[in-house]
Amino acid sequence: MKGSHSLEAITAAIEPIVKAGGYELIEVIWGSSYNRRTLTVFVDKPGGVLLDDCQTLSRQIGALLDESELVAGSYVLEVSSPGAERRLKGAKDFERFAGRYALIITREPIPEVGGTQVYGYLRGLADDAAVKLELEDAGVIHIPMDQITKARLAIKL
Repeated sequence: MKGSHSLEAITAAIEPIVKAGGYELIEVIWGSSYNRRTLTVFVDKPGGVLLDDCQTLSRQIGALLDESELVAGSYVLEVSSPGAERRLKGAKDFERFAGRYALIITREPIPEVGGTQVYGYLRGLADDAAVKLELEDAGVIHIPMDQITKARLAIKL
């Protein structure tokens, strides 16, 4: 695996470190900033992630990646929480964040809204195929999971 840039291989290598610390591995992504490759690792835990948590995990993950040579060349490693407006991916997240305010974007217009973008309160799943979202003026609607192109928590001001 020397020099591999496979996110799957990197994820598999770092997940035990993340879990051993009591964290959940949310996502691992490659990006670039100012012509520098950046590997960003998003983690979470009950009660939230603190700066000290990120620093500790960054040292542990960095040491493992350097030793394993999974990443060829120079890169910047960032360990972060998913943030207040975290992306929602899959049924598990829609259940986990029930009661929270969210933005959902769909492929096709939502009949109750007339557009492809809707804000509301997550109310879990109607079944494994639809998200329940409570709108302020239209009650609870069901949005088919296969229609959702993007979803994230939102901050209501």
